[in-house]
Amino acid sequence: MVKYGLGKGETELREVPEPEIGDDDLLIEVKAAGICGSDIAYDNGEHPNHLNVPVVLGHEFSGVIAKKGKNVKKWQVGDRVVSDNTGYVCGECFACATGKYLMCPERKGIGYGMDGGFTDYVKINGDLLERNPKSLFRIPDNVSFEEAAILDPICNAYKAVVQESSIMPGEDIVIFGVGPLGLFSVQIAKIMGCANIIAVGLEADKERLEMAKKYGATHTIMSDVENLYERMDEITEKEKPRVIIDAAGVNLVVKQAIKIVRKGGEIIKIGFDKRPYQESLDDLLDFGITVKGHFGYDYESWKNCLHLLEIGKVDMKSMISHYIKLQDWQKGFELVRSKQAIKIIITKDNNLLEKTPLE
Repeated sequence: MVKYGLGKGETELREVPEPEIGDDDLLIEVKAAGICGSDIAYDNGEHPNHLNVPVVLGHEFSGVIAKKGKNVKKWQVGDRVVSDNTGYVCGECFACATGKYLMCPERKGIGYGMDGGFTDYVKINGDLLERNPKSLFRIPDNVSFEEAAILDPICNAYKAVVQESSIMPGEDIVIFGVGPLGLFSVQIAKIMGCANIIAVGLEADKERLEMAKKYGATHTIMSDVENLYERMDEITEKEKPRVIIDAAGVNLVVKQAIKIVRKGGEIIKIGFDKRPYQESLDDLLDFGITVKGHFGYDYESWKNCLHLLEIGKVDMKSMISHYIKLQDWQKGFELVRSKQAIKIIITKDNNLLEKTPLE
């Protein structure tokens, strides 16, 4: 699946050659790939600064090492692996020197900056393996390819809740948005031992709010039909939550979050909204509120989430609503756009495809 231009809808299936590898490279045969909201945005013509067109999309993928260069020692053909979608880093900047590879100003992501996983094979360059050897992870035997393929969003949620906020066990947390990042944030908040886990959505999100309860939300609020501020005071007994996770993105959420967060509290903003924020920020000063822009994940996020998955502390499988073939990608994208799907896996496994047949 190639994004061949920066405009809306400039995406199509193409025949592309199998990547050739050198003595230090790896070739991964893709077994499962997840559709992310970013893929939809790229197809919509959004975030053109991320893209290096023409490029094979798909940054959430897992697979098996099909070939390796003669100089590669750590990895073997047949190893089950998942990538954190880092494709290139410079190895010289401050970020690389301190192990913060996602912050490298020259970083290229697999699936948007260079060819990704919506295809049969993905090349992992040897210079990346030398500079950032921890960008590729072995998949534990009891973890499926489809579960491993969607580690990206739960690693994002883990970093937002655990690494970027200062939430402590027994404290209250509010999560706006019940898409994949919001639902994964609920799971991580439960693991963190949060007391009240309050998921906020809209009336249209009724089914997903019920899912949030399954994953650990103690309360749900439909902010377009309920009084958000009264419900929040009722749930927290007017103490107010310490941390707000904005996995929804719309600027209204920031305005609401500033009103409901505790004095000295934190707002972690995951979701995007390209429109300007039209409100005064003086309340941040008056109440000592911190707004932190969330960005991706790191080695710790991946290592720890993979371990949580291995020992059964997080539920990935029930987040997968559909399995599709690559040639049905347009139907898959529409299911995400219409919110009929949560996570969609692109696969060739007929046993999985039979679970959720498309009409």
